[in-house]
Amino acid sequence: MIKLVATDMDGTFLTSKGYFDGHRLHNVLEKFEENNMLFVAASGRSLLALEKMFQHHADKMAFIAENGTLVKVGKDIVFESGLTKPQFLEIVDTLIESPYMLGHDFLLSGENGAYLHPDASDEYLDFISHYYENVQRVDDLANVTDNILKVTANFSEDTVRKGEAWFNQRIDYAQAVTTGFKSVDIVLRDVNKKTGLQALCAAYGMKASEIVAFGDNLNDFEMLEFAGTAVATQNARKEIKEISSEIIGHCDEESVMTYMEGLVD
Repeated sequence: MIKLVATDMDGTFLTSKGYFDGHRLHNVLEKFEENNMLFVAASGRSLLALEKMFQHHADKMAFIAENGTLVKVGKDIVFESGLTKPQFLEIVDTLIESPYMLGHDFLLSGENGAYLHPDASDEYLDFISHYYENVQRVDDLANVTDNILKVTANFSEDTVRKGEAWFNQRIDYAQAVTTGFKSVDIVLRDVNKKTGLQALCAAYGMKASEIVAFGDNLNDFEMLEFAGTAVATQNARKEIKEISSEIIGHCDEESVMTYMEGLVD
């Protein structure tokens, strides 16, 4: 019996153009509710961005945002894990020293907004604004007073895995994980999308065997390992396909939506 369906967003539930069919989702969520099933958007995106994306469906679903650092159902925060100011400033200083990073293309993601280094490129600002709300440059990141949940940074497609490994050799309390083909997210070590699923299981008395999870990239790894049924899209990384129970179509075919419809039709 499936009680929870969790899906990554970019490269999985969303098409490569960031689209999903709201009418199809509405119909699926109606049937999920009839069958006491919970739909969960599990993403590296901020909670603000996810709630905006699903503004017409939020009352019938849950959110695992910021790669597991924030979990929300309805108006209730089920789990939250943030970075202290000394921690996120040390992470920033470490990124600036990285031989794999050009410039200052990184961002602090907080509960109320997202914060850029004053020297971040205009190209990065345009790119990152597709995934975060209330993005703003600040003169000094040390003056940010928001609760910072994670740091995200851009490398190149050729250097992202090297940049991830380089960072993880230098900070023991935080973990960088590849989230896209040139991006990494940095959160407290041992916090990930699996942590979010565990929080939901504890809150609602569910078991891992009652979960179906979809993913495509390395920040989905722990979530898919935890779920009773792990499903990868055709465009997923090799490492994700290797641990999945099933491989379905490409994200551009809206294959996750089709799979979800199959669960209740």
